Amino acid sequence: MNTDPKVLIVTSAFGDGHMKVAEAIEHSFRRQGISRITTLDLFAAVHPTLNELSRRFYLNNTGYTQEFYGFLYTMTSKMRPEQFMGRLIHSMGKRKVQRIIDVIQPDIIIHTFPYLAAAELASTTGGRMPLFTVMTDYVVHGRWLHPQTTKYFIASESMKATLMAAGIAEEKLVVSGIPIREAFEQTQDRGALLRKHGLHGDRQYLLLAAGAYGVLSDISSLIKRVLLQSSFDVIVLCGNNHKLRTATVELFQENPRVHILGYTEEMQELMCIASCLLTKAGGITLTEAMALALPVIVYRPLPGQEAGNAEWLSGHHLIEIARNEEQLIEQLQRLEHMAYREEREQHMRVFSRKSASDAIVTEALEAIKLRQSSVPAVKSMLVEGQAKTIHGYY
Repeated sequence: MNTDPKVLIVTSAFGDGHMKVAEAIEHSFRRQGISRITTLDLFAAVHPTLNELSRRFYLNNTGYTQEFYGFLYTMTSKMRPEQFMGRLIHSMGKRKVQRIIDVIQPDIIIHTFPYLAAAELASTTGGRMPLFTVMTDYVVHGRWLHPQTTKYFIASESMKATLMAAGIAEEKLVVSGIPIREAFEQTQDRGALLRKHGLHGDRQYLLLAAGAYGVLSDISSLIKRVLLQSSFDVIVLCGNNHKLRTATVELFQENPRVHILGYTEEMQELMCIASCLLTKAGGITLTEAMALALPVIVYRPLPGQEAGNAEWLSGHHLIEIARNEEQLIEQLQRLEHMAYREEREQHMRVFSRKSASDAIVTEALEAIKLRQSSVPAVKSMLVEGQAKTIHGYY
């Protein structure tokens, strides 16, 4: 086998989670000595205008856009790749995708986002390239599925059963867990972290991902109620929402129980400090929390995959769902009791699968080795062709 094969990881900046999975997989490859790795936001490369419009729509937090997104998600949930909608979605920009592939000349393609133009190309050109798909949620959606996919890497045995019932061969399914960055699989000294961040060891902290909600009236009301009706102090993460951070500081800067941060690269440290995380139901964030055995409350899950993630994990006693402030306070008050919190933490430790990215890389290297031994003269990924230089990639 080529000792330094070329790897193409296809991802998207939507929601940040897909990129985090790609990053975790890339780091695992590099630990194995593989250096020729290209991580590509393919939707942005192929459809920059549509990508920007879609991203803004996704980030719009109004009730109308949430309901419409949920409708689209449900409408396409049973989508099959051979049907019109599936062919349409996965065929968008095929020519640009082919040019990118001709330049990079990868030995394997790994998808962490359900835009499967490479798989659609393979179905029309007879390509034999290993095509891996890493699902980033706890529920199955039709957009992830394509008959040209070599292997699927999934979060749970339940997903495996669902996919087998949908006709996916068992040998294509690997229950790896969802890949997360290595830092979230390592323990740290909580006392040292508390001192680093100027926090107190005798306090319980609610880590509030406020940037995920973004509406000041809702956030301020929620914080006031948590302070009034629970013993939790609040660490407020405003992300890149500068307007929200400025307004929140103005309201709570004199309150010693409220700690307000903007965007941070130290999420893992803050999650180690916290006694509870209040967040949206993104598959990556929930997986990171479970790896750290951090109790999670999902507040008002959005329609679509987030609602699916929340319902599935709640049904397995791994997280809580709060649909209003009253339910949130009830759940926080339960988490104030150590026995209840330890029970939740133990559920997470049993369920959590570590080293998912390493498992994927092991399978990838084996697939590359098998392909190279059986097709030694393959010149290009999907069709023979002249490699072209594409601005932004080489």
